[in-house]
Amino acid sequence: MAKRAKVIKADYLLKDKIGTGTIKEEVVDLCQAILDNNPFDFAPIAYQHLSELTTVIEQAKKHELTRDEATEKMTECVMQLKANAPMFGYDLVGKLANIMLSFLESISDIDDHAIDIVSAHHDTLHAIITKKMRGKGGEAGKQFETELKSACERYFKAKRKKESQ
Repeated sequence: MAKRAKVIKADYLLKDKIGTGTIKEEVVDLCQAILDNNPFDFAPIAYQHLSELTTVIEQAKKHELTRDEATEKMTECVMQLKANAPMFGYDLVGKLANIMLSFLESISDIDDHAIDIVSAHHDTLHAIITKKMRGKGGEAGKQFETELKSACERYFKAKRKKESQ
């Protein structure tokens, strides 16, 4: 069953309130400094989203959710991690979450193999947060990224092979 895109008409209320034009360079620099020196601990937020993802994974394994519900709830959890992690210096978490979002948006069926990939992704993100691997994660980060992409590619290759039989 193909998903249909929902068209949302743009709301210009915020633009009307603040107007148009440029932002002073000093204001941009100040905002960037605040982001760069953010003392806030991202781990509790990340663990909350990872806990929610654990719940959804378990519900999906037990078939307590429809396939669409499972995909939607997994997407919501991963999207929150993708959106927030880079702001707190966890660029690798954001990058891996982006790959997972693409995977979740591309699958037509949340089968056991897809759940296994999401579960492995969860475990990886949990380890990254626990070890406080900020930034891009160096060589380990590259390997995590490569492995996640490879798992997704193997999944789609196996699906295509199964469908062609």
